Amino acid sequence: MGKIENGQDVDVESLDAFFARTPRLAVAFSGGTDSSYLVAAAKRAGVEVRAYLVRSAFQPPCETADAERLAAEQGAELTVVDVDVLERGEICENTPDRCYFCKRFIFSTIRERMEVDGFDVLADGTNATDDPERRPGFRALAELGVVSPLRRAGMSKDDVRAASRELGLFTAGKPSFSCFAVYVEPGERITTESLRAAARTPEVAAKFIARNAAVGNGLGEACPADRNVPHLMDEPLSDEPPSSEPAFADAGANEGAEEDR
Repeated sequence: MGKIENGQDVDVESLDAFFARTPRLAVAFSGGTDSSYLVAAAKRAGVEVRAYLVRSAFQPPCETADAERLAAEQGAELTVVDVDVLERGEICENTPDRCYFCKRFIFSTIRERMEVDGFDVLADGTNATDDPERRPGFRALAELGVVSPLRRAGMSKDDVRAASRELGLFTAGKPSFSCFAVYVEPGERITTESLRAAARTPEVAAKFIARNAAVGNGLGEACPADRNVPHLMDEPLSDEPPSSEPAFADAGANEGAEEDR
């Protein structure tokens, strides 16, 4: 079974039914709540599952760390594919279609790798709460034949969190984390410098604080945001203790943008 038609339809197939007919599954994995639950549920269903994480300058290293921890705890194979997203002009021009171009690049990259590994079906963690009208990435999912089992099972974000708690997953309460590119002004070209600036915004700092609290890290590890983006640093970090003032920023900013699944 390869590409699945209508892979983002809502409430049309239970997870058990999907797993029963999909003995081998590749999962586009971010270490976020949704894709983490999908990997864990697939493992428990006896599916041969492999998680694929595309690592770029758009994501902080702590997201990779969460993905590695979840995969290790669930006994799932994890393949990390490094890409240079800053070389992709169609993405870095930062037009209104940026999320579409980025998602298409990410899922195309995973498809190429998973097919070499012998996998036919690619799934992601899109859930039933996600609104296609506000997420340009939906178009890329459909074009590339990506299936969204949680959405097809009618699972909302709250459902995924509840199910994750039942499985004891540390990602159950983890907040959604939009990539750094979301915090670059629309139309401004995305560069290393603009990503550095984005990583230092109060909104991102608040996200780090919420993430660290959810997964059990000390709040002091959240700020400054630079500590979470060493791949964007050109100078060593100071040993001065971080300030927690950005904790009071609006952590819900840019809610409509594409988020880690």
